[in-house]
This record gives sequence, structure tokens and C-alpha cells, in this order.
Amino acid sequence: MTKVELNGKEANIEMTEGEFEKVKELLGREPSITELGAFDVMWSEHCSYKSSRPKLKLFENAEENYNYVLAGPGQDAGVIDIGDGYALAFRIESHNHPSAIEPYHGAATGIGGIIRDILCMGVRPIALLDPLRFGKLKNNPHSQWLFKYVVKGIADYGNCTGIPTIGGEVEFDDSFESNCLVNVACIGLGTIEDFEHAPSRAYIPGDYLILMGGSTGRDGIHGVTFASRTLTEMSEADRPAVQIGDPFTKKMIIESTLEAVKTGFVRGLKDLGGGGLTCATSELTGDGNTGAEVDLRKVFTREPGMTSYEIMLSESQERMAFIVKPEGLDTVLDVFRKYEMAFAVIGRTDDSKVLKVFDEENLVVNMPAKALSESPTFKREEKKPDYLEDLLSQKTPKPSLGLDEIIYKLIASENICSKEWVYRQYDHEVGIRSVVKCGEGDSGILRIIGTDKFIAASVGVNSKHCYLDPYEGAKGALVEECGNVIANGAKPMAMVNCCNFGNPEIPESFWYFSKAVDGMNDFCRTFKIPIVGGNVSFYNEDEVKKTAIKATPMIMIVGIIEGEKNIITLPFKDVGNDIFLIGETKAELGGSEYHSVIHNIEGGVPPTVDEEKIKAIWEFLFELYNRNLVKANHDVNKGGVVITIAEMCFKNKLGANLDFTNCYDKKLRDDEFLFSETVGRFVIETNPKDHDLIVDLATQFKIDIKKIGILISKPEIIISGIKSKQFKLDLVKIKRLYDSTIPNLMDI
Repeated sequence: MTKVELNGKEANIEMTEGEFEKVKELLGREPSITELGAFDVMWSEHCSYKSSRPKLKLFENAEENYNYVLAGPGQDAGVIDIGDGYALAFRIESHNHPSAIEPYHGAATGIGGIIRDILCMGVRPIALLDPLRFGKLKNNPHSQWLFKYVVKGIADYGNCTGIPTIGGEVEFDDSFESNCLVNVACIGLGTIEDFEHAPSRAYIPGDYLILMGGSTGRDGIHGVTFASRTLTEMSEADRPAVQIGDPFTKKMIIESTLEAVKTGFVRGLKDLGGGGLTCATSELTGDGNTGAEVDLRKVFTREPGMTSYEIMLSESQERMAFIVKPEGLDTVLDVFRKYEMAFAVIGRTDDSKVLKVFDEENLVVNMPAKALSESPTFKREEKKPDYLEDLLSQKTPKPSLGLDEIIYKLIASENICSKEWVYRQYDHEVGIRSVVKCGEGDSGILRIIGTDKFIAASVGVNSKHCYLDPYEGAKGALVEECGNVIANGAKPMAMVNCCNFGNPEIPESFWYFSKAVDGMNDFCRTFKIPIVGGNVSFYNEDEVKKTAIKATPMIMIVGIIEGEKNIITLPFKDVGNDIFLIGETKAELGGSEYHSVIHNIEGGVPPTVDEEKIKAIWEFLFELYNRNLVKANHDVNKGGVVITIAEMCFKNKLGANLDFTNCYDKKLRDDEFLFSETVGRFVIETNPKDHDLIVDLATQFKIDIKKIGILISKPEIIISGIKSKQFKLDLVKIKRLYDSTIPNLMDI
């Protein structure tokens, strides 16, 4: 914090002394205490992106470069035209710091906030996804506590709103012990007409400013500034900065907002999330190029004696701000009355381009409307960490365990085992949109009711890979998430991201962020995947231990499947069918679960991405789909190829007889082949009669593909064709280990 003198008194602020001087220069005077608070929150890292904004310029111009992008970076959510008159909105955000302090409400209000972002685009929220990060669970009560209540917060809030949670992922690693990551994503669906009727940012003087939804309290004050500090700077006094959600009110907000927008009288719409009323009023007037007068005493509060500072900065949940045309005021208010939603007309826009906020007769805010959104930016220093060379040079030790013992250990490890303990708490099938059950596909799939069109969505990243190489790790994450929707038969259409990193003022931390952004940008330009939005969470760092989280540029991909018959699922289907491995396997064990679980090392050579080979594999798969040649598909990721095959065996209790003869470079050791996490590979099931056709097509597409086995009825996996002698795995034992790990660790 910085100490400054304001009207002869000392005040603590998050901004630097230089920024404070810039505020005085902008205003031509010292700010009032309420103005100072407004600048403090709006110029915080969380709201202003002052460290990341210069780098994020790489993601701009999605609307100009792709004709189906309707809204890109800088909007409340990305929106794309998915054909047949439909618009799809989606966004991902972080709620890390609140969740680390108060996991239940922190996670729940993260869900609430992302739902409101989708609403601002005029479409209905239809699905949630939640990628999470925690410290290791074993012998760690703190991580278990965070994990339990984050999942419960997400489940309780999402279930009450009636929005299914269709996907997500979890990683456990020591680097997240002090700084858990709670990223939340939401998908919204509407018609192109709904989106076109959504509020714009072209307002007219004389429009009304309406606050609708929950009451304003003292919870959440300074939420965004506390999210712009490391957790070790915080104390118990920061707990009130965590907001409290109300999912039942949110359900009514969804319905009333959508109906109000359909009237055509709503000209502007903004949720009250980070920065509260300060953010909403400044963005609505600044972006709309108007001014406004606001009367704070018309704001409905739930605590007596709230000051103008508290009302403007409160981040109490379940609130929306509307700009409404004068002729439609009564119509919009009647919609709110219909849903019994509290509301207040708190001001009107004007042509002054000045935001004026009154507390009774006192003018507590009087500043240019754009002042709060025009924060200074910083060009941060980048430096590759010195420790990386030693990590990358680590060699894979020869295993002291048998290959079968290693596989049993891997399948039971925290990052590979079943996550059913998480998703069974979510109502992932509420409504009638969900098509593929959790655990039966690499992505979540939703039907668009009344059509034969389906939405696929996947979210995640391998933080361990990004720790060793953020550039290749970010590209690898895109291969993985695109691969997940492709495995289900969908073509990737667009991406959003949530960049979770350490303190940007530390050159090594900012280097990770910068390289990850470069990786995402380069990959998406090569594959023509528009980046339509994102979020940045910095200061995920423990200053006492001098450690940051592993770099986690979380990536969300959405894709479209045309026709229900074209949906591909993960489980193996029929005895006697062939099993193929698509893609080359390299000795890329850096950041692998094998290194972590078996050898307790973090280094080694991580996976790299060969864009041309990845592109060829994707094109080959869609040719197989077009010919109806694939019965099941699963991408190869954590743990390697045998783990992938085991996961495909579970549901229908089929076994596999595997023969890896001539399937890999003989220079590789058995463990290097079996447990490599080379990205971009797939395991598919096909009919034996199609063998020659598939091999011929693979030759045409110049890709690596080998038949590696057949499906059998006996519940076992037989492995031969490697340098070690043939061995068998008991599928019943594997499934028991896979299912029991998290329940045992969580004592349930």
C-alpha cells in the first residue's frame, strides 16, 4: 500500500504515488475521499489491466478478422455467429483471491459474476464450466478445506440457478497451496436478433439510469484492490472484501433482465461486479461518451449509515445497472415489478461528459466520465528464470518399479484419478440441453433445442508444462482443448482465456505471462481461431515463501457439431474392434505425471507443438468422421497412452489386448513411450473391416497412425510389443484405484 496525504490527513491506497499525482493532475485539484476510492479501484490491476494491457493488444481485432465474430476482446463476453440465426456468448474469469480467503462464497460469487457478464450480451446463460487449482490433497487439511468448499460453493450456486455445470478440470500441485485458482466460465445462447437488441454503448442524454436487483451492503468493499495484492499482504480484515451471493435472486435477475432487454427500451446494461457502482457508472458513461448525474440516496442499502464511499465501492452481489430510454421507463419498470425485483431510478445521462455523484446536497464525485477508464499502463520488465535451465536438463531416472506397478500408481494419483466426487455434486443435467454425461466425453456437449446443432466446450491447461515452457505450454493447451472438442466431433470456432500468474512487478513472473500470451496468439493465428475475450489474474504469489503459482493460462474452446449422429463419445463400444493410436510419441516427460508421481521431479523436456502435424491430424480425423469410421475417440494427455486406453475401457467394462510392436521409435525406453505426454495424439476405436481404408487415408494425410490392439471381453489390459516382457493389468483393480482416491482423501 501507498500512504498519501489527502486534505491534511494520511490515507492508504493501492495506487502508486505517481498515479496519485496523475489523479490530481486530471482533476486539477485533490480528489474527494469518494473520488480517491473510485480511482483506487478502477486503476487497480484487476480492473485496469495496467500491466497486461500492452501485451493483450495482440488479441485485438477479432471482429475485423473473422466475419462470424460479433463481439470480441473488451466486451463483457465474446459472441460468435454459429449459424441458423443463433449467437453464442462465452467468457471465463477468475475469482482466486476471494476463494482463497473464503472458499464457499468466493467460488459462488465467481459463478454469479460470470453469469451477469453473459446477460449483458442479451442472451440466456445455459452452461457453466469450472477449471480449478489446489495444493496437493494428501495430508493437507488446508487444501482439502479449500477444495471441499469451493466445489460446494460452485455446486450450490449453479444448481439453484438451474444452469448445468457441464465441464471443467482440476489440478493439484504444491504451488497452489497458498493461492488456489477458481476460474469460472459461462456459455450463453440466443438468436442474432437477441444480440442485436442487446444494449449498445451509444447512449442519448436524458436516458434513465436504473439500479436493479440485490441491495447494497458493506460486503465486497475493496474486492478488486484486494485481488490486486498477494495473499500474504492480507489479513483477517480483508475477509469482508469477499462478497455474498444469492442464487435465487440471480435466477430472477436472469429472467427479468432478458425480458427487459426484449422490450427494446434498454440502451445500456452493466453488471455490478468488480468496482461496484463506481465501475458501472464510469463505464456506462465513459464508453457511451455521455455524462450523468447520480443520486446515491436513491440507492437501496441494507445497512444503516452507509457513506458515499461505501455505496460507490461496495461489490454486493446480484445487481445490474440499466440505461433506459425515457419513453420506455414505465415498461421496463413493469418488467421488474412482474418479477418482484427491487429497483431504483438513481440518475439520468446528460451531454456533459462528466460523471457527477451527489450524496444529498454534497457533490462527492465530479470528474470526466472517461477518467476512471483511462488508467496509466506499465511496460513491465521480463526475465527468464535462472532455475529453468537446470530444470529442463533433468533426465528421467530409470524406474525402480515394474511398469504395471507404475500404471497402478499413476491411475490413483490426484491429477489422473476420477473427478466424479466433483461433478456428482453439480446438477450437470438440469434442463434438457446436456447430451453427453460427465466422464463420457472429452468436452461438454449441449443441444440447441429445436435444431440438430450441438455446442461442445472444453476448458483447461497443463500448468506443469507451462511452468517449464510457457510458450509451448500455452500452445499445447490449445492443442489439448481443441483436441477435446474435436474428439467429440466438433470443429473449434473460438477461444477465450483466463491468465493466472504471479506478481507482474517481478520480471520472472511477467516473463511467464508474456511468453504464454505469445504462444496463444501465434497458435490461434496459425489455426485461424479467433480470440474473443479473456481475463487476467495477477499477484497469485506467496511473498513469504518467495514462490508464485505455476503459470496457468486457462483456455476455453467452443465448437459446433452439425447433427446428433456426428457426436463421438469416449467409451469403447464393441468387442473385436480395432484400437488405433494417432500421432507420434516423443520422449517428452517434462512436467509429466510420471515424473511427478513416480520420480518426484518437476523438470525434463516438456512437450512441444508441431503445428503442421497437428493440422494434418485434425483434418484426418474429420475425414474419418465424414466417412463414419470412428466409434470412440479420446485424446492422449496426463499419464500417457495406457491411462487413456484404461479410461476408455471403464464404462462398458471392456478389456484391450495391446501390441505396440513397430508403434514407436525404438530409441525410446518403455517408460518414455508409455508415459510420454506428447500433445496432439488420439486413441480411436474402429471397425476391423475399415482397417485398410483408414491406413490408406492416413498415408494421404501424411500422419503417424498405428493399430495398437483390439477390444476384448475380459476385464484386463494386455501389453506386449515393448522391450519389457508382456504383462497384464487388472481392469477391476485399475477402476477401483481410479474411483477411490479423492473420496478417500476427502474422508467420504
